[in-house]
Amino acid sequence: RLEKNPSFATSMRESVGVVPTEEHTVIELTGTDRPGLLSEICAVLADLRCNVVTAEIWTHNTRAAAVVHVTDDSSGCAIEDPSRLSTIRDLLCNVLRGSDDPKTARTALSHPGVTYRDRRLHQIMFADRDYERVERAGLRERDKSPFPHVTVLDCVERDYTVVTMRAKDRPKLLFDIVCTLTDMQYVVFHGVVQTERTGAYQEFYIRHVDGFPVSSEAERERLIQCLEAAIERRACEV
Repeated sequence: RLEKNPSFATSMRESVGVVPTEEHTVIELTGTDRPGLLSEICAVLADLRCNVVTAEIWTHNTRAAAVVHVTDDSSGCAIEDPSRLSTIRDLLCNVLRGSDDPKTARTALSHPGVTYRDRRLHQIMFADRDYERVERAGLRERDKSPFPHVTVLDCVERDYTVVTMRAKDRPKLLFDIVCTLTDMQYVVFHGVVQTERTGAYQEFYIRHVDGFPVSSEAERERLIQCLEAAIERRACEV
């Protein structure tokens, strides 16, 4: 299988993402980030005779999300037994909970679909509301990289909302922004993307899927927070 060649899988992921085959079981994890979390997850999967084919984990604002593709260690096929799947889910939830509130941990197992892993990680972290977990002023002081700057303005004469973003340029920045706008149920009508050295500028004219622009200050602030989070999640890969 293509996923068993690490160099090829990495190359594909950097360009178009990796589409899992029907032979994999997909594990989605959400919990509080802490040192040693990934090692503990891998140890549990090894004890349960699960072979990790591919895996990716993102961390942001003290939260962690992962998408792991596994097969049965002996057969090399997807894991089908409901009892075994339940055991995997329960033990991984125990790892994710740690000493925190158990309600903050989530484990889901499913057969693979067509959603790219990067897109799915954005969706998982967005659903987990990672964009509001930590006071952002504290992050500004600790983060040495340029902090993303997002503005949301009204374009009254054309009945659009104008979203502008300035951030450090990096691979997949446009992908991350457009995925987030789509997941938030916004439609992009016009856009401008400019890059200069290490900086990037993006401007989009958007409306909600119902045809209306951003209509409240609360919605405006949430949009800013979500787009900043989308930019930051992948920052560690740069």
